Amino acid sequence: MPVNKTSVKGITIHWIGHSTVGIYGEKTVYFDPFMEVLQGDEKTADLIVSSHGHRDHFDVAAINKLSDQDTTVILTPGCSVGDLVSKKFKVVANGESITIDDIEIKTVPAYNVKRFRSPGTPFHPEGFGMGVVLTMEGIKLYYAGDTDFIDPMKELAQAHIDVAFLPIGGTYTMDIDEAVEAVKAIQPGVVIPVHFNHIKSTEADPQDFKQKINQVSQAEVIILQ
Repeated sequence: MPVNKTSVKGITIHWIGHSTVGIYGEKTVYFDPFMEVLQGDEKTADLIVSSHGHRDHFDVAAINKLSDQDTTVILTPGCSVGDLVSKKFKVVANGESITIDDIEIKTVPAYNVKRFRSPGTPFHPEGFGMGVVLTMEGIKLYYAGDTDFIDPMKELAQAHIDVAFLPIGGTYTMDIDEAVEAVKAIQPGVVIPVHFNHIKSTEADPQDFKQKINQVSQAEVIILQ
C-alpha cells in the first residue's frame, strides 16, 4: 500500500500531493494547499503557508477548506485576501521572520534562473515567491517553494535543516539533478521530493532522485506516495 505519511522527531509529515504538505504535531500546518489533491479528511489548520500566488499554491478554496477563523494564513505580496475565511492573514516578503504561536517562520528566496515563460520572463521571478524555514516543536523544516537551485540555498547549510521539501519535476522548478545539487548544498537530515507527476510536464522518478542522493550525500530520502 502506498505510504503518504512519515514521522520525523515526533512530527507527522503528510505529502498530500503536488506541493501540498501537512505537518501534524501539537499544531497543524499546511504548505500550499491545493484542492485538486486534498483528500477531504484533513485536519483544520492552525497555520497555512502559501509560497506564491500561482493557483496551485495560493488556492483560496483549499485554504478555506482547511481554515477556521482562528487559522493564520501566511501570504506573499499580491495575493488577493478578500475571500479568505480567516482574517488572520499576514503578508510577508523575502527575508522576514515572524513567530506565530511558538512556530518560527523565516522566509527565504525562491525563484527561477533557468525556466522561462518567454525569453527573459521566468515562471517565478525573483521576489514573486518565497521559500520558508519553519521551526516548530524542536524540528526545523525547509519548504523550498517553486524554485531552481539558487545561490541563497547554500546559506541554509548553517541552519541545520532537519527536513527539506524540494521540487524535482523540472519545467517550472528544478529537476532531479538540480535538486541533488541543492541537497549537497543544504545538507538536510531528511529530504522529501515534491512537485512532480501531477501537473503536466512535471514527470520525474523519485527513485532516480533517491539513488543519486545516496551516491553523494548522507541525507535520508523519504519518498511519499
